[in-house]
Amino acid sequence: MLRGRHRKSQGDSIVRTRLLLISLAFAAPLCAQAQTPATTPPAPASAAAPTANAGPAPTAFVVKIKIKPGQNEAFEKIFRETQAGVRANEPGNLYYDLYRDTDPQTYVVLEHYKDAAAVDAHGKSPHVQKMIAALREMLDGRPEAQRLVLVSAK
Repeated sequence: MLRGRHRKSQGDSIVRTRLLLISLAFAAPLCAQAQTPATTPPAPASAAAPTANAGPAPTAFVVKIKIKPGQNEAFEKIFRETQAGVRANEPGNLYYDLYRDTDPQTYVVLEHYKDAAAVDAHGKSPHVQKMIAALREMLDGRPEAQRLVLVSAK
């Protein structure tokens, strides 16, 4: 089994909290539909400790967002404002890029952070909080967030 890979650490807790905050903030308009966010089960107490790297690993997120028709321009504007805040105030963010899917109402955000502290700082930043508040009226469904931990890079 893969139990050794699911060791709970402070960095993992911060990342799970970040994913939960993303899901909750983006899903606020959908609460009436009683959707519950997916959660990662806690690691068993017998999970083995990692063999290398004492600190938290660099983390990336892939967030898929569907916007209501007619909201594209407003969404792209608030995202660019948020990007400017990330660029100016988040040295731990390595990239924060917006892509559009083949469906013109669907966007994909690629985020990469050097460590768990950078993820935490991003989630608490005023520019991100402003974007989350603005997105509540623009979203067409709950965003899908996937967390990735860097294994190897060029």
